[in-house]
Amino acid sequence: MVFRKISVMAKIFDARDHAVVIIDNTPVLIVKHNGEFYAMDARCPHMGCGVLSDVEDGHIAVCPLHKAKFDVLTGDMVSQPIVMPERKCEFNKELQPPLKTYRVRVSPEGLLEIDI
Repeated sequence: MVFRKISVMAKIFDARDHAVVIIDNTPVLIVKHNGEFYAMDARCPHMGCGVLSDVEDGHIAVCPLHKAKFDVLTGDMVSQPIVMPERKCEFNKELQPPLKTYRVRVSPEGLLEIDI
């Protein structure tokens, strides 16, 4: 993998703890947690819908559609989607948990770089 510089300044995370960016048509969630940056695929694997843009407890991404939860530090699903109990939860075959995580660093210019 190669670190790619994105047009996001690290200092914007002084005012917010997360943001979603698009890299090669892929939504990526970036979170600043305990002073460190983390990034994860922001597409919920439940039916491939929803962008994980809500964050709880500093590092738990929540799907806005069915409330599945993922740990941004590991990509692991920590809570299943809320679906009708009589139906089996389906997942997009291309997006199986755990979700892909990416290393993040800050360039000397203060821009974020993601290993994607």
